[in-house]
Amino acid sequence: MSSFDPLLSVDRLTVTAGDNTLVNQVSFDVPRGAIVAVAGGSGSGKTTVGLSILRLLPPALLVRQGGIVFEGKNLLDFSGEDMRRIRGGRIGMVFQEPQSALDPLFTIGRQMDEVLSAHTTLSKAQRYQKALETLDEVQLPQGQRVYKSFPHQLSGGMRQRAMVALAVACGPSLVIADEPTSSLDVTLAARIMELFVRLKAKGISILLIAHDLGMISRIADDVVILKQGEVVEKGPAAKVLAGPAHEYTRALIEAAQ
Repeated sequence: MSSFDPLLSVDRLTVTAGDNTLVNQVSFDVPRGAIVAVAGGSGSGKTTVGLSILRLLPPALLVRQGGIVFEGKNLLDFSGEDMRRIRGGRIGMVFQEPQSALDPLFTIGRQMDEVLSAHTTLSKAQRYQKALETLDEVQLPQGQRVYKSFPHQLSGGMRQRAMVALAVACGPSLVIADEPTSSLDVTLAARIMELFVRLKAKGISILLIAHDLGMISRIADDVVILKQGEVVEKGPAAKVLAGPAHEYTRALIEAAQ
């Protein structure tokens, strides 16, 4: 699972809520230009890992131990202001439900302009052009119409692609996607997965948090299997899913069939 110079290295991450340990000694790497999936059933701790990397844990949850090294620096040492520059800039975020993650009061274009304004030095005209280019990049037809649309005016699949556009607009090196296809039908989910493969081809690393092992087997380079906050198996996705060594991984595969 390791790379000589991984883009992201999670080292013995431990997260607690009071006396309860939600994530225990979790370690894995995300190589540059790779798709790494963190998989597991409900309550396995996979979303907690993602939120820890983004430094977006609820106040009741604390990182008790470990390191999260991104582009050579430990994110746990960063100030809140430093992390605000990282989020949306160097790390893009794709949440599970775009309807709640996108601001219903502002158009897609307004939200993209705010992200670009916060993380780039582009002029207003350049930001507009960049937004249209990014909407085209994620295969949203009629980009100008989407730019002017409010989230509720778009279909579920279009909202999810708009969310991906927001995540990649500033040219991040890493995108964290938390169950990005769970609210989509099979056809739309496949399109989002194809989109992640295209982003990988552009050199963007993807940390995919998901329970769909079929989807993971199609696009992930590596997979990390979590059970009750602990890593039970990890390695190349094709190898792990074709010949799982742990009974929990086998159970997840059987449940997905």
